[in-house]
Amino acid sequence: MSVSTDLPASDVEEAAAYLPALTGVRAVAAYLVYLHHFNPFRVGSGVEGELEKIVREFHVGVPVFFVLSGFLITLRYAGTERMTTSWWGPYLRNRVARIYPMYFLLTALAFASVWYQTGAFSWKLWLLNVTFLRGFFEAFVYSGVAQGWTLTVEECFYLSAPLIFLLLQQRLRMLWLVPLALLGLGALLVALCGPLKLYGLFGNLRFMLLFTFFGRATEFFVGIQLALWFRQGRLKGKAGSSRTGAGLLAFGAVILLLNAIRGPYTFGQEHPAGIVINNIVLPAAIALWFAGLLTEQTPLQRLLASRTMQVLGRSSYVFYLIHMGVPHGIVTRLITTQPLLVFLLLLVAAIGLHYVVEEPLNRWIRTFRWPRWRAAT
Repeated sequence: MSVSTDLPASDVEEAAAYLPALTGVRAVAAYLVYLHHFNPFRVGSGVEGELEKIVREFHVGVPVFFVLSGFLITLRYAGTERMTTSWWGPYLRNRVARIYPMYFLLTALAFASVWYQTGAFSWKLWLLNVTFLRGFFEAFVYSGVAQGWTLTVEECFYLSAPLIFLLLQQRLRMLWLVPLALLGLGALLVALCGPLKLYGLFGNLRFMLLFTFFGRATEFFVGIQLALWFRQGRLKGKAGSSRTGAGLLAFGAVILLLNAIRGPYTFGQEHPAGIVINNIVLPAAIALWFAGLLTEQTPLQRLLASRTMQVLGRSSYVFYLIHMGVPHGIVTRLITTQPLLVFLLLLVAAIGLHYVVEEPLNRWIRTFRWPRWRAAT
């Protein structure tokens, strides 16, 4: 299937790597995180209590996003990178266009809400949020748009991806040495910055492993490896195999395992063994599931690739940003507190914001050209 060359180069890249089922996966990941934050089941004994414990581990939607990012960025850009402004400029512009507009607007809304309610405003905290630097400080990681800490991790990957791809062009066998090196660098930063007690800047190993790119790089590298195998045609399915089913079973097993080992921790991923399971075992399960979606025709693949799921998938980033915080508070205070209605209203709002605000801003940033001033003649 060819891609129309009438599109801008950035759109051609997007279209060439467009895989409908994986767009649907984005919606699933966002809704898992929503359920994690707004668990519909009550703590207690019996069936409902057990379901509450399982849903509590639905933070696993975040690794789905990270593996997916590693896969898609590699599929679109690996092998095209050049250390020139003509390549870096469009690449960085596309990444900013994808992530920044809605994040900036909703961060402004969050700070405006705090100022309106308390009269307090911190320029320092504002700058840390709009530059994504807040994600390196444990004291500030949940400030502004609380769930936006994951965008610091994403941005670190976006900035390092071209360098990673250049390295892999020369030394492909070094692929899995890079996350090990990043992990070592993260540990070094903890050793250097932790004693400074600077608002939790790389304050401890647990924070580094769960909240920073240095600790969570493996999730992106699993996506990179999957994309390389996909490009090389190494994911061709065998008759009778079901990677989709096996991946989903493994995914579910990880959730149950995190629940089982939780112990005194709020979430299983906070357990020392849970960090390993969440950061290494879970991405492998996700990659197996993705491999099935890429190579097998199944009812789930068709559902995720459906028109409805494409709309939900495209608007999932906005949903992720508004599902808690000020927008969620507006819905629950002014309209309804009924959980299902709150979810549906946020869903509708996300779709509307995607098509009315996010998509136009995205396209404007990608196509914007500074005017060329000419001397009067």
